[in-house]
Amino acid sequence: MFWPTVRRCPLVAALLVAVSVGGVARADLSDGIDPSILAPSLLQATQAIERLDRLTAEAEAIGTALFRVHNEFAERRLKSAAPPPCEARWLIDLGGRSREFGGAFRDAVQSARVQGARVESLIVQPTVAPLLDPATNHRVLALLGRVDDLSSRYPEASAWQQQFIEPLLADCAVTFTPAGGFASPAPEAAPDAATAAMPAGKREPLVAIMAIGGGWLCPGAVPAAGVMLVAGKVCYSASEACGCEPVAVDPATVMGPDTKAGSAN
Repeated sequence: MFWPTVRRCPLVAALLVAVSVGGVARADLSDGIDPSILAPSLLQATQAIERLDRLTAEAEAIGTALFRVHNEFAERRLKSAAPPPCEARWLIDLGGRSREFGGAFRDAVQSARVQGARVESLIVQPTVAPLLDPATNHRVLALLGRVDDLSSRYPEASAWQQQFIEPLLADCAVTFTPAGGFASPAPEAAPDAATAAMPAGKREPLVAIMAIGGGWLCPGAVPAAGVMLVAGKVCYSASEACGCEPVAVDPATVMGPDTKAGSAN
């Protein structure tokens, strides 16, 4: 069964037990801690919002990689009248990538949903709500909207995988080899040399790729560990020395021992 459906866990009702001393219920017992100390602060809320922003961006990047693999798979399948055999390299390649990015997408969406629920709880607290400015409230609403969109796209992607890919992979052995990713289907405008630099304070967009073979992604010598998120140029190195030239990569790229230096192909 591919990608178990994300479900909301039912809340467990807390049992409130009155403490009895000498047969008399005592509701005024205290551990000596001022309750106001435990109340959430604006700093906690701000940190939670920043984490939600990051988790949402990560889930969206992984989702982009998955959707582009699905699109490529659909185009290949339409060109074949009969079901492709396991010997069809594109079936093993795209089918395997869809499984890996699908599992990562499920986990990322779940993390964003959980963090979204935490933010919703924090921003209504009396120690936080009066301190939030309109811009922050708008940002939170926008983030929660993005999480809702991710939550609806996940079951759609899971259903598509189950219906169109998994039946063809049922008797096939899936292996991974380095392969290029998939650029945006819509051509991007040519960058203006005068404005090509990343604006101050703006982050490089995240790109979800796969890294296999036990090497390192550079710069930074980060151990290859399956689905990974990168920002900016990257390359694969067999050693921590990072003797490779970083290049821009597209979503769903697979990098490994056979990756050419300075290339994701």
